[in-house]
Amino acid sequence: MVLQAVSEIASMLNEIVFEPLVGSVLVALTILGIGFLVGIFVRRAIGRVATRFFPRDIASLISRISYYGIMLLAGLIAVQKLGIDVTALAVAGGFAGLVLSFALQPVLSNFFSGLYLHGEKSLVPGDLVRIGGHMGRVIEVNTMSTRLRSLDGEVIRIPNSKIIGEYMVNYSKSAAMRLTFEASIAYREDIGKAVETIRRALDVIYLVLGDPPPEVFASEMGDSGIIIKVRVWVPTDYWYQASMQVVRTVREALGREGIEIPFNQVDVWLRTPLVVEGRGVQGSG
Repeated sequence: MVLQAVSEIASMLNEIVFEPLVGSVLVALTILGIGFLVGIFVRRAIGRVATRFFPRDIASLISRISYYGIMLLAGLIAVQKLGIDVTALAVAGGFAGLVLSFALQPVLSNFFSGLYLHGEKSLVPGDLVRIGGHMGRVIEVNTMSTRLRSLDGEVIRIPNSKIIGEYMVNYSKSAAMRLTFEASIAYREDIGKAVETIRRALDVIYLVLGDPPPEVFASEMGDSGIIIKVRVWVPTDYWYQASMQVVRTVREALGREGIEIPFNQVDVWLRTPLVVEGRGVQGSG
């Protein structure tokens, strides 16, 4: 609206005072000047707003894109006021933009996915996440990709478009997470005794939360013994340490009570009788 009003005023001055060529140049320069001032104002305003939602580098990029877009629009209007037909230029620019959009589709997809992640705040450095088949802590969220440090210490770079396209689990959004594991006891053991032993063992682990309380119950009859399922809630930031401590403590408690943890057993039945022949061994005197 501002550029159009300035263009109309300059056109009126051109018709009244100046020669056509001089007036056209003055109009073009006026449009460029107004576009420059408007671009600077818009760039600063967008930069201030964008820094509230995005990192400084992304906010700066968005503000520069808006500035160059306004300057491009002002330039096209100025060229048109000089009497140059911009129709062919616009068609060529549209065709070039279409080609570039296809060529840069992965780049643009990652870029806009990065903007979405930053705007939603779904990932921040330090979060414990699982993305696809990778689990680790977020190191950095860039405009194009996200870097994780896996539990093995590996640094993994994941394109932002894959994070949006696949499922993502962010454990750090919850203060606590549930651990589930199974323990097996022999069929001849007392289930109630085993369950009570595991409960007492869990009570002494400081990383196991009391609310919600732990769940310990016989879940099924396995191939080699009774399966005892254990579910506990632990702080999300210490889930790895808690998982190791829970398994070790439960194993030691069952051992102290003399509760047998069976080995895997397999019974093999032969359809035909098996005859084993042996030879006596005569020792030398």
